[in-house]
Amino acid sequence: MKRYSLFLATLVAAISLQAQGVFDVMRYTGTDIMGTARYMSMAGAFGALGGDVSAVIDNPAGLGIYRMAEATLTADVTATKAQTAWGTDASALKANFALNNAAFVWSFIDREQTKGWVANNIGFTYNRLKNFNRTTLAVDAMAQHSMTNFMADFTAGIEESALLAENKPYDNVDIPYLSELAYQGYLINPDTLTAGNWYSLLDANEKSQANYKAVENGYVDEFSFAYGANISNVFYWGASFNLQTISYSVQSLYGEKFEKGGEFTLRNTLKTSGAGYNFKFGFIVRPASWLRLGFSVHTPTYYTLSDYHYATMDYNIATDKKGNLETPVAKAYYKMQSPMRLQASAAFVFGKSALVSFDYQFTNYKQTKIAQDQTQLSVDDAYADVMTDINDYVSNGHLFKLGAEYRITEGFSVRAGAAYRMPHVSDDAVKNVPLNTTRTDMEYFADKGMCYGSLGLGYRGRKGFGFDLAYAYRLQRDSFRPYPDSATEAIVKSHAHNAVLTLSYKF
Repeated sequence: MKRYSLFLATLVAAISLQAQGVFDVMRYTGTDIMGTARYMSMAGAFGALGGDVSAVIDNPAGLGIYRMAEATLTADVTATKAQTAWGTDASALKANFALNNAAFVWSFIDREQTKGWVANNIGFTYNRLKNFNRTTLAVDAMAQHSMTNFMADFTAGIEESALLAENKPYDNVDIPYLSELAYQGYLINPDTLTAGNWYSLLDANEKSQANYKAVENGYVDEFSFAYGANISNVFYWGASFNLQTISYSVQSLYGEKFEKGGEFTLRNTLKTSGAGYNFKFGFIVRPASWLRLGFSVHTPTYYTLSDYHYATMDYNIATDKKGNLETPVAKAYYKMQSPMRLQASAAFVFGKSALVSFDYQFTNYKQTKIAQDQTQLSVDDAYADVMTDINDYVSNGHLFKLGAEYRITEGFSVRAGAAYRMPHVSDDAVKNVPLNTTRTDMEYFADKGMCYGSLGLGYRGRKGFGFDLAYAYRLQRDSFRPYPDSATEAIVKSHAHNAVLTLSYKF
């Protein structure tokens, strides 16, 4: 059996790159509660309130509430601690600084008019919708299951000759990169009696200990041009055109140490970037001075995305069987469509001193779509399996947000908020990996829901200057498996702490 150590730095446009599974797609379709400090301190429950530049995230009709021009800038420091319970407990902390929001609103209002078209307001806003920054550590106990068994099963049907160097396996679209790494790293061996059968290098009852680390970075940002109108100080409506940008990267490491000696470490680098656009429409009606009702519709977001990835593997099986391998760099170009969103809101205003608001957002995640970019690739059904998984494993999304504000004095206000998002991926969801994939990152995180709580303080001066402070806590729960056939899963709890400051000026 001829083996070799290989280093390739060639760039390939991989038609066989089809491993953007349901978990990859769901990563980009959801959003966090981010924006101005006032918005975050009330858990983003502004669908019926408006009057805050981040309210256009949910309902552009909120722009019609404005009676003055305003400029805002928001800074956010986030510390995320991921706690993982697998065979043993592990945790990791990652902090980052970001600008959550920058906006300018022009208000064209006739203050003497109380009936008819009272105001026309225009806003240019930037809001960060999602923060991907997180470091995750997971350590399993010594156990009788190994990724090498998955590698062997995954390679079934491929004859050894197809993996030999002289046959250029990385140029063969029918050969998965993971199988080539496993073969060259001595982690799997062919059945000498039956061609196409493979087995792990481990003995029948040999145990191994797994460890995993992932460093994630990135964001989803939204740039909006919005219009809001005030009709008789009773009915407000608005619309916005929004551009979204996605930037995501993850460097992951999965390794095993074998009970009878030997080990391997698989490192994966994945980068996703692209942009999309959508439209939002909404209204707010004030049937009584103490009540506001809101409703908004978000069209699907139409993305054009690209993936860039490669892998390296270190192996140390024996004195003469150790080294480093590297796959070629692969790229994929594809389209993605996030689902439509509907939001209903209600706010109760108690004089000039207090208010309580509630938002409910519904998202049919089964409407999520992914398809190849026809300008780059030519295989019509490259993502058919992903669409099947979305239909089988994804459910409706439900987000509940509750916020309250109390004005202590004319200038100072205190706020609080809470939110809950139900899981939108079923418990039996698995990562289905195409047999010819160039991806070698087999791990996946399955969403188990999110809880959110916040507190805040605001000051508005007589000359228009104001500042708002907020503290927000978000608990995201995920289940983690290092590869599809893993016998055990880890529970990951990500605790995100946000300290937020918004500076604003009204004139």
